[in-house]
Amino acid sequence: MAPNRVCTTALVLLVSLPSALASLMNGAGCDTTTNFDIDTVLSSAQAYGNSENVFMPPGCTCKESGVAKPECVIFDCDCKCDLTAGVCDMNCCCDTECTAAQITKFSTNCLDSGVSDPVYQTCHSPYEVAKINPKYPMRSDDSAENAYKNLLCVQTDNSGTKGVFFDTGRTKASLYPSAADVFSDKDCNTEFDYTCNSRATSTLSSSSGHDTTDEFFLLGDTIASTTGVAGSSSIAEAFGGALPLPKADQRGYCNENNRVQFGESTYNSNDDVSNTCIRPVGTLSTTCTAEFDYKRFVENMFVSSKYSAAIAADSTTDFVAVAVSSIKKGNTYLYGNGGGTTLPTASHSGTTCSNALKSLCYEIVYDVDFKITAVNARIELADVDSSSATFVEQDFSVEFSTMSFPNSAPSLDNNNLVNRTRSGNPGYIMGRPVLGGRVHPGESKAVLANVKGMQVMSSVNGECDTTGGFNANFGTSVQFGVDMSVGCSLSLTAAELQNLCVNKVSHTGNYLYDPAPAVTTGQSNIPFWLTSMYNDTSTTKVGIFGNADPLDITQWLDVTQGAFANSEPAYDALKLSCSNFPTGTHYKFQWTYVGSTTNPQAKIMSAEVSYSSQEMKFNNDRTGNTAEQNFPFSVTVDWTYKELNSEKYSPPPPPIIFSVPYDVFYPFQIDSPATRSGGSWAVLALSAVLCVCMVF
Repeated sequence: MAPNRVCTTALVLLVSLPSALASLMNGAGCDTTTNFDIDTVLSSAQAYGNSENVFMPPGCTCKESGVAKPECVIFDCDCKCDLTAGVCDMNCCCDTECTAAQITKFSTNCLDSGVSDPVYQTCHSPYEVAKINPKYPMRSDDSAENAYKNLLCVQTDNSGTKGVFFDTGRTKASLYPSAADVFSDKDCNTEFDYTCNSRATSTLSSSSGHDTTDEFFLLGDTIASTTGVAGSSSIAEAFGGALPLPKADQRGYCNENNRVQFGESTYNSNDDVSNTCIRPVGTLSTTCTAEFDYKRFVENMFVSSKYSAAIAADSTTDFVAVAVSSIKKGNTYLYGNGGGTTLPTASHSGTTCSNALKSLCYEIVYDVDFKITAVNARIELADVDSSSATFVEQDFSVEFSTMSFPNSAPSLDNNNLVNRTRSGNPGYIMGRPVLGGRVHPGESKAVLANVKGMQVMSSVNGECDTTGGFNANFGTSVQFGVDMSVGCSLSLTAAELQNLCVNKVSHTGNYLYDPAPAVTTGQSNIPFWLTSMYNDTSTTKVGIFGNADPLDITQWLDVTQGAFANSEPAYDALKLSCSNFPTGTHYKFQWTYVGSTTNPQAKIMSAEVSYSSQEMKFNNDRTGNTAEQNFPFSVTVDWTYKELNSEKYSPPPPPIIFSVPYDVFYPFQIDSPATRSGGSWAVLALSAVLCVCMVF
């Protein structure tokens, strides 16, 4: 079964207001686009790919004195909630793309920006200070009460210390060690290493403090929905009064009690990278039109345009109708996108339900005031045969897009020329998709980034995708910091196993990839579902940080390609077994934190993909020549954390004309330029101006 990819992220190049709005409305939301659109930018005179910024990511400020931006390794970052380039992120009060009016609306519910002020001890007891350098007749006041009233405190903090930062080194080799040095056999030291140890409902919610009389939506608000004919007395709540987003329950069944939450696009949240579920076929004559008909999710459905909209028969101005933008079946559009003009209908005949719902994506558009202006539905249909299927897999998703123009001008420095979803800003957020792509075919300094990030194979029904070709290795997003294993099985007879092993013949379709067509011996073909994303054309690249810019290839890292099987598969007719045929793909990532230790930013340091083989032995020889056996294949992802040392950094102090004893201002620090890079050893600097109250 081919992996489903229905709902994709919108791409917008924000160059001028009119063209930006046109692009946003034409290509936003539930598009079929595979990659983020950067071609328009590449064709312009805009500079790109020239930063060589391999040390400090976009969106950060260099804290290191006298160091050029591309060479800075001591930096801090101040807006990790800005996860969408070119668009104002709701509740992200530090997003420069938001207008002051927008920020005012959600300023009471600001998301964490990642900024944390350094913590210093600013007051000390004078009794403790008096113990240092005691000289007659100086003494401290003996009054315990005065000790509390007259603490020795910092009045003016002019400390040059900028914070504590991770020590990453200053070379590319230290920042990005080779995969060969990082991932070796000696790393088999954890119980979670798949390569070493493996064998072959959401509730109603709204934003805190949101007034029910507010017309604008805030992040996480549920969206009211109605059904019936607008303006008539037959109008009523639909799906319990809120727009539904069916989601798998504990058994994997589609639970329609889950609700769409405003601003929460499906595959952008940590636990919804893929939102698939299953429905029992049951009595198809009943379920075909009752449960598998797509129209119950779109026909005569209305969605509130305002948060405060009340469901009433005459409230037509406060609701927008759900419109069907396209319906696809296989590779053919039945409605929209150049297809027919009549909506198809689910129908039952014999053991078949025609035009059953396979996937649904709501595209919700909102304006600058966070009010909904349109809801479109993109639908995919399929036929269900009850004689061969007990369950049917369905996919439900939602994508939010905006008509608003960003407050900050699109530029390379602002990292928002390409409208896209980020997985962190800059550091990766745990569980977000790893940014993935390849070198742009038309520009070697840019990256063609995949909308859903780095992908590996998907197998919901347990069977390997023998018909997907180059697309068989897509369907499951790799999530940052999350170890994972995905598997599938291939059903073969003994004769088919022999043909696969010796003759390199696919028994049910062309699903074998030849990594080296010119090599006729000593090289194994590999099933497409085991190949890396761009094995056929280009090396897979991953974003070093969660906000890696597709216009700057220096912000991306190669997934080092390991060798395919170095010996040709061999078939043993006596044992009915095949050896040296690829059965596993293994990704390894090394990651670490950089920047300030009080606001660490997660990044990828190194990545590798390798392949393995397990003996494929046919054991069903006693059941006849036509007997089949399932052979397992797997893809694993392992993450390893690299802990870095930290160091305190202060810029070089200015010279002063006098010197003081080293401990005269204890317990406050006196910075010595001899211990700091870039300073002169012959001078001292005071770290704070002190007011000392002493009794003589």
